[in-house]
Amino acid sequence: MKKLFKKESEVEKHSKEHVELVYECVQGLKKLMEFFYSNDFDSLDGEVEKISQLEHSADIIRRNMEIEFYDGAFLPFDREDRIILAELVDGVADITQEAAYGIGLSRIQFPEKFQEDFMEITQGVLNSVAILKDCIELLDVDLRATILKAHELEEMEDAVDRIERRILRKLYDSYRNKEFGILTLLELKSAVLRLGNVVDRAEDASDRVLIIVAKRKG
Repeated sequence: MKKLFKKESEVEKHSKEHVELVYECVQGLKKLMEFFYSNDFDSLDGEVEKISQLEHSADIIRRNMEIEFYDGAFLPFDREDRIILAELVDGVADITQEAAYGIGLSRIQFPEKFQEDFMEITQGVLNSVAILKDCIELLDVDLRATILKAHELEEMEDAVDRIERRILRKLYDSYRNKEFGILTLLELKSAVLRLGNVVDRAEDASDRVLIIVAKRKG
């Protein structure tokens, strides 16, 4: 039993390290977007590489956690949900890397009038993953607080969805008013959807946290 608790303690420690790295990966989007606004594509490419390295580091921790689960950490009924949660959290880093890479491929001149909108949705992404990080760190501390954080993330996802729809509407209006061409429209639309996908993945992970909490209370 002592050995089991030691394994669980190691997994819990690695889980926190994992979500910290994923959060750091997502934070890189803020600097990346600043380079996007200023059309500094060389610096943007450098930030894409940093995000990719963080995603790779998070992947290594996630694989180590899976080995610890295989070696017997946690009881079987909890183990499956923990593995799924780790994969879902890792998916946040994966989709962040994908978003960064996609934005990095764009070589359009960013229209200044949209900078405030993109800053708002990017901050929404960062806030969402920060909430997910808190949610996971609370999982082994306070189940009620964990539930509240998961619900807070659901509300944040709704808020980001509204921002996303508003930006898309403005983009199409600007395109119809011939403020920019079809390529700029498609690239900016793609960037908005990619940023929104990060929040969707974070919310998926929080749903799994709620399942773990429900089983523990059962």
